[in-house]
Amino acid sequence: MNAFTSALVIVGLLAANGFFVAAEFALLAARRSRLEQLAADGNRRARQALAGVRQLSLMLAGAQLGITICSLLLGAVAEPAIAHLIEDAIHRVVDLPDAVLHGIGFTIALGLIVFLHIVVGEMAPKSLAIAHPERTALALAAPFRGFVVLLRPIIGVLNVSANAVLRLCRVEPQEELALAHSPAELLLLFAESADHGHLDADEHLILTRSLELSGLTAADAMTPQAEIVAVAREATAEDIADVADRTRYSRILTYAGDPRRIIGVVHAKDVLLLEPERRATTTAVALARPVATTHAGHALENLIVEMRSGRQHLTVITDDDGRCIGVLTLEDVLDQLVGDRGDPATAS
Repeated sequence: MNAFTSALVIVGLLAANGFFVAAEFALLAARRSRLEQLAADGNRRARQALAGVRQLSLMLAGAQLGITICSLLLGAVAEPAIAHLIEDAIHRVVDLPDAVLHGIGFTIALGLIVFLHIVVGEMAPKSLAIAHPERTALALAAPFRGFVVLLRPIIGVLNVSANAVLRLCRVEPQEELALAHSPAELLLLFAESADHGHLDADEHLILTRSLELSGLTAADAMTPQAEIVAVAREATAEDIADVADRTRYSRILTYAGDPRRIIGVVHAKDVLLLEPERRATTTAVALARPVATTHAGHALENLIVEMRSGRQHLTVITDDDGRCIGVLTLEDVLDQLVGDRGDPATAS
């Protein structure tokens, strides 16, 4: 093999090694949500990249096989070719024993090949893929998947063998990259985004507090029973109208005997719809609507979903004996997210 052919082979092997490295890191770093969006818009290359992400274990095995083949061929082809050139160059200048000449040529050739392999074949393509993961994945996915399909029997055997070794170590192999983040990880991501100016202060506050809701219960966000405005079941519609006008509350709880025995909720609009002459004779129990109840330990994030699906504006929080210990409204949850807005008009 002449010098020109050897140079072409070396460049080709370095490029092939860089191809596999870039493809591997691109599939790892690419945002799946972005690829799904592009695929939904009809981008064929995005569909190829998305298919690679969904078969990540197999694709990574293919990348490792390609990198290993290129590295072995570089050692087998490039090192002797470069060493021979160096030996010839030195021999023209100084006459040295063959063993010494070969040792010098081998050392210099090996160092040069290692340098080119690390810089050109590994670090540069890795940095490119990390800097532009989606763009790199789109560009390389189709030929990379073609390589994997072509050598799938070999890659499959290697992948199964690697998974078997993992299971011996009591590690369950994963076919796809884990997409979920724990609340603590998301908090760190939000903080980093805010530090880099991608989130403003209000957005950061709301996102952070929304995650913190996952650890809260109904008792953490409720209005305590001592602060609740309620009327006895015997109260008239006029009494309720006066309370609503004075407190600016749109919903008034009603109780039977003990203020902690809530039996329903009266809407101010129901009072306003009554004919004036009936307001003095109509009592709270006649106007009261059923009210949802739950226990203090009910997970807040679950309770919010239940209230929204059931179109419940408020829920009474009770103890083990069914006595009211507080009330939770959707406004209370909003206050947890954005802070106390000081608007009593929407309180219960």
